[in-house]
Amino acid sequence: MAIDISIPRVQNCCCCGSLKCGTIGIAIVFMVLNALNVVGTLFAAATNRGGDINAFRILDVVFDSILIVLCIVLLIGAVKGRPGLCRVWMIGTTIFVTAMFILTIVGSTLLGLNTPEAAHIIGFLWFGLAVEEGLLIYGVIVVNSFAESLRYQDATLPPYSHVNESAAV
Repeated sequence: MAIDISIPRVQNCCCCGSLKCGTIGIAIVFMVLNALNVVGTLFAAATNRGGDINAFRILDVVFDSILIVLCIVLLIGAVKGRPGLCRVWMIGTTIFVTAMFILTIVGSTLLGLNTPEAAHIIGFLWFGLAVEEGLLIYGVIVVNSFAESLRYQDATLPPYSHVNESAAV
């Protein structure tokens, strides 16, 4: 028995914008936010303000850099109207969200084991993750809606102007 799982669709982005503008906005916003996160993480590592460099910081920079590349792919797909490029972003973002949840679970567990008084740090970590991942999931819904609208737009049949119908039957 096959399981039918479909992503919900919306008619517009944020209740007022078109799906294309919303998709372009999502690409730009997450590109900028992840670039700032990469720069901030590298700055903290270079000035040794955020503690030692560990595997979690390296993975965070790697995942954020991959998401920046995916946002560039999404921006190109939205501007050129290519649903396949939008799907690449959707798949990559789904993997990103899953990886960040796993990374946060492991990181907060290790932080809690090593420093039990760091509960507020773990709370901020989970709050930030919930906001970012929630926005990314909404972004996947908007981009899916945009890609589906492009797919249906491409699937429409051309007008039959080349068919000559005889007037007399």
